[in-house]
Amino acid sequence: MLKLFKDRNFSLFWFGEMVSVVGDHISLLAFPWLVLQMTGSAALTGLVFAAQGVPRAFLMLAGGILVDRTTPKAVMIGSNALRMLLVMTLAYMITQDIVDIVMVFVMAFAFGVADAFFYPASTSILPSIVSEDQLTAGNAIVQTTLHLGMTVGPVVAGLIIAGEVSGVSHQRLDIAAEGISSYHRDRDGLARAFFVDGLTFALSLISLMFVKPRSLCTQDGEEGENGEGKSSLMGEAREALAWVWSVPAVRLGFIGMAVIHFFFMPMIYVALPVLANERFVEGAYVYGLEMAAYGGGAFLGAAMAGLIAGPGDKNLVPIMYWFNVFGAASLTLVILYEPYWWAMLLFSIAGLFDAFFWVHFTTWLQKRTPGKILGRVMSLLMFMSLGLVPIADALMGFAIEWNVDWTMIGSSVVMVVCCIWIALNPQARVVEQVAPKS
Repeated sequence: MLKLFKDRNFSLFWFGEMVSVVGDHISLLAFPWLVLQMTGSAALTGLVFAAQGVPRAFLMLAGGILVDRTTPKAVMIGSNALRMLLVMTLAYMITQDIVDIVMVFVMAFAFGVADAFFYPASTSILPSIVSEDQLTAGNAIVQTTLHLGMTVGPVVAGLIIAGEVSGVSHQRLDIAAEGISSYHRDRDGLARAFFVDGLTFALSLISLMFVKPRSLCTQDGEEGENGEGKSSLMGEAREALAWVWSVPAVRLGFIGMAVIHFFFMPMIYVALPVLANERFVEGAYVYGLEMAAYGGGAFLGAAMAGLIAGPGDKNLVPIMYWFNVFGAASLTLVILYEPYWWAMLLFSIAGLFDAFFWVHFTTWLQKRTPGKILGRVMSLLMFMSLGLVPIADALMGFAIEWNVDWTMIGSSVVMVVCCIWIALNPQARVVEQVAPKS
């Protein structure tokens, strides 16, 4: 696998991906922290994720069309250039103290639009960089890079925002009362974070300019020339949905994914920064450490998945959801015991389980899905894991603003019940298609 780094083209692409992923996770922390410090509102902190996530989720198809009409490299360079311009502009505005909350949301929305075009391009370019027999190894490196960025990015962001950190002190804060003063306390650090974020996109852009992907032959299909556009697309979507619903284990696996991502991710990205800000003086630093712990666990879990075989076909979904009970329960355990090292320990274990079973579940799904609908089924899976998150962030943000402790406990209970229900359900072991009842 490491032999790929001898290939100059792949090494340049990997470097660009690495710094871009770090930049993504700097902004992932910096945007909500900026909103939280400016407004003291958990609801608005959740909405800023929606402002980024909604265009990213719903414009990905348009991004894929643009990639097919141009080249992945051109789209990635354009997206990185736009994201660099956005975060550099935001850094300047924070430095000059001329930014307002409306402008932050406009920037977040534009950043999400740029993301929507970058993601399909970044997943499309690899086959034009490595040979077919090296594609698995290339994808494995890219995935471990993603989890490494999840570990490094939040720590970098937390350190940059906090400045010099001599320790972590407990100090409960009234967020509503602290809003403006908290923003001015962290203003210089937030400006630095967005500036460094811009530099990562600049480095990624420059490295991509030296990548020389080979041209992939694309034959013009006859679809799109028969005038059936919308109806044929809807028909293909229904075909994929029907297959997912017809295999009980797949159906339950998808339902569980939707519930977990709806209730767990807002707690990680919205509730945790609120909790860290309430409990600790250096809240941004603590939140960065907790995010890094989750990313580090996920990095280890993804690596272990390549070395350790997963459960058998009929046992995969039940066992996966038994392990997911731990991640769901960790939210309650964090509320009951406050030290930040405890949260780091829990989230690192949860991240390990999540990544380990995500790799095996997606591999199992790819093997079982008929080839003609594989792309659509995997798109449905990604929608369950990514598409629902911005909506959840927005809705759960209001509940978090009402009471962060009880919202985290309530989310934990819902997920634990759902995971146990799936794990005990006999249908979770049925991996063949079942004809619908007439």
